[in-house]
Amino acid sequence: MGAEYLALPRELTAPQVEQLTGALHRVPLRPFWPWAPTRFYVAPGLVMHVSSEDGEAFHAWAGATHRSALNPLADLPVDWNRFDG
Repeated sequence: MGAEYLALPRELTAPQVEQLTGALHRVPLRPFWPWAPTRFYVAPGLVMHVSSEDGEAFHAWAGATHRSALNPLADLPVDWNRFDG
C-alpha cells in the first residue's frame, strides 16, 4: 500500500472489476478485511486489491513499482480518482 505509482478508481461495478482484473492473476489469500471480502491480483510490477461490502459496489486499489505497469489499465472505461500511469 506504499507503492509510488497508484491507480485508484472511484466506485466500480462488477463488469468494471472484470475488465480491470481480466489480465491479472488472482492470488489465493484470505480476506484482508473480513467485513468486506477482498481479492488480490498481480501482474509483473503490479498488485491490486478489490473489495465489496455488498457484492454490488466495488472498491479497488492498484500499486505499481513503475508507471508502465499501470499502462494496461489506462484505456479501460473507469473513472479514476488518481491514475499515475
